Amino acid sequence: MYIETTEKLLDFIEKSPTAFQAVDEMQKRLTENGFEVLSEKEYWKLVPGGKYLVTRNNSALIAFCIPEKESRVFHIMASHSDSPSFKIKENPEIKVDNSYVKLNVEKYGGMLMAPWFDRPLSVAGRVIIRRNGGLKEKLVNIKRDLVMIPNLAIHMNREANNGVSYNPQKDLQPLFAAENTDRTLLEIIAEQTGVKKEDIISHDLFLYNRMPGTVWGADREFVSSARLDDLQCAFSSIKGLLAGGHPSCVSVAAVFDNEEVGSGTKQGADSTFLEDTLRRINRSLGRSEDQYLMAL
Repeated sequence: MYIETTEKLLDFIEKSPTAFQAVDEMQKRLTENGFEVLSEKEYWKLVPGGKYLVTRNNSALIAFCIPEKESRVFHIMASHSDSPSFKIKENPEIKVDNSYVKLNVEKYGGMLMAPWFDRPLSVAGRVIIRRNGGLKEKLVNIKRDLVMIPNLAIHMNREANNGVSYNPQKDLQPLFAAENTDRTLLEIIAEQTGVKKEDIISHDLFLYNRMPGTVWGADREFVSSARLDDLQCAFSSIKGLLAGGHPSCVSVAAVFDNEEVGSGTKQGADSTFLEDTLRRINRSLGRSEDQYLMAL
């Protein structure tokens, strides 16, 4: 049984290279199981027995189930959708020594940097495009080995096995192309999303490890994968919410973004997202402010 669950976890992680894809994948699984999508911009009319979800920034999600009977209790599971990575800067191409092109990136979150070397990497996230006089968001996932952060050969760094201090702005810029290329990352993104390059006005793009997760060990008792922190908890929270009966409480699964950089954004755990959602649940169910505070 646990092998089947683990394989489903690895499938979820593979489909979730960034927080944006993770929330999109969770939303798909919830709506397939009868959850109604709410908007923070609209009035909520919740009913006993109802199942709902709301997102913020399309990178954080809160799903909840209302019991049939009156309840003043919230049971809350929390996790986060983001993982340590490298965020790609605007106009990232850097020509080096008239020989090759690297991408300019910055470290996102607390990470072990050594495992990023010599791995097949690609780019995923979202772009903001002009569409019909307004703005529209599109998810991006280049599903091929696109870049790599190559290690130096041992004869170019004889101290490599004695401990190395990495400078992300110098040592961890991914190799993108040979110098004679006439293509840019944004052109590849435009082709991938089916839009014109000039219609892309902004982006949130990250590197991700393309190596698939694996189950291993003498009795297949271990699992290894990129982004286990914290997609394993997001996966189990949603799975638990779907499996639970919710007879005597408002069951809540909260998946925040930006935990890796402090949670202080509008979609982070230190934001008003959870409080706003719980207050709106109480108001929709006709509860007073005192009953809200008692529930917490």
